Amino acid sequence: MKRTIKTTVVFLLIITLLILGGCSKSKAVPVNPIQQDNSNLPQVNVDAFRGQGRLAFVWNGLLYVLDGDKCTLTKLSDASQVRWPKWSPDGQWLAYIRYSDNQMNDGKLLIVSTDGSKSHEVTGLPSPVNNSNGISWLPTSDVLVVTPEGQGLYMVRPGETPRKVNDNPGFLSTDGKTMAYVKTLPYDDKYPEKRSDALYKVPVEGGEPVQLYIAKEAGIHFTGWWPDHKGLLFRIAPHHSASIMSDGTGLYSLPLTGGEPRLLTTSIKHPEWLSWSPDENELLAVKGTGREIWLNKSLVVCDVKTGKNIDLPQRPNTVSLDPDWSPNGKHIAYVEAVERKDIKNTEEFTAWEQTRTLWVVDADGKNARQINEAGTGISRPLWSRDGSHIIYLKDNSIWLVNINGESPVKLVRPFPDAPNSQGYYGYVSMSNILALYRQ
Repeated sequence: MKRTIKTTVVFLLIITLLILGGCSKSKAVPVNPIQQDNSNLPQVNVDAFRGQGRLAFVWNGLLYVLDGDKCTLTKLSDASQVRWPKWSPDGQWLAYIRYSDNQMNDGKLLIVSTDGSKSHEVTGLPSPVNNSNGISWLPTSDVLVVTPEGQGLYMVRPGETPRKVNDNPGFLSTDGKTMAYVKTLPYDDKYPEKRSDALYKVPVEGGEPVQLYIAKEAGIHFTGWWPDHKGLLFRIAPHHSASIMSDGTGLYSLPLTGGEPRLLTTSIKHPEWLSWSPDENELLAVKGTGREIWLNKSLVVCDVKTGKNIDLPQRPNTVSLDPDWSPNGKHIAYVEAVERKDIKNTEEFTAWEQTRTLWVVDADGKNARQINEAGTGISRPLWSRDGSHIIYLKDNSIWLVNINGESPVKLVRPFPDAPNSQGYYGYVSMSNILALYRQ
């Protein structure tokens, strides 16, 4: 009888392990298709990330994927400096730029499968692609859209030769059928500040361009398409002034049917400070002027079709930064920090950084609460797949915290090559070393 019970218990334990998929709470064995030397891999907590999506990150110049479904760590690059990982819509591919020098002046565009079994260098482009501004995936396919240094628009699938679809350096709609582009109209060379930009749309497969809007004596900076591909977002820079752009300009919305654009808000052009709601009807943005991120920054929810705005409540003498919408659209994660009028040196900036805390608020601005367990010094919060955990950066490491009161866990231990956190007036883009896929 005792032997039967013991056999039954062992059998149940085996079945339980199989159901859990073998994701051990101890160190998982990393997968490394590129090379077999695992002696210098990043230290990760594989089990803590189980079921939370796939996390691509750059560690010591190399690209890795922490897979919460397979419970594996995979190295996807074998040399040089990697930056700007971008997930394909189905999560099967990552596009990234590999630089041959530490100054990152000579970049090559690559596409790699997320299990590391296939890697393709994108060749046949007229010039190098040195930053992420000219790279995007079509939302419903494994087609990468590339605009190399303003020399036309190309489409490429993994392993194939890029196909040029238009001579103008433009921006492809989310359905892949229409291109928007900006062109400077003829002007007097004696008065370059008086030149005007025009915004056009044109069918990708050919047709006559249609002029949608002219910014008189100003520049147009394309920001993105509406997710339903029926409208555009852009900023207007008076007199083409880069300095004015750095201090914040108007963010406008314009339907493809034309008309007068609607001013949504005034903000700085940091792409990470925009977050679409999961239903793709509203845009969450960091509002405010001034290039210093520690002053005059709050959150606003914008309806891009009507122009209606809702300012989210904010505590006195604080700023709100780094917003991200939860997968179900019910909550917003963001960073709150003490508002400062001026920061003069590194010591003052470091002290201010430690006032950055993690907060969650309902989408309508109610029930804001601090996630005290996360501590201070928080940046770049991202919701994980289940909507009850948030990934964030702190102390040069990647962390995961349950918003319902559990202690945080460290997913990836300190980066040996993290960017300078002071950045451009306090702002640092983490999209060059971090990308989350949570579908």
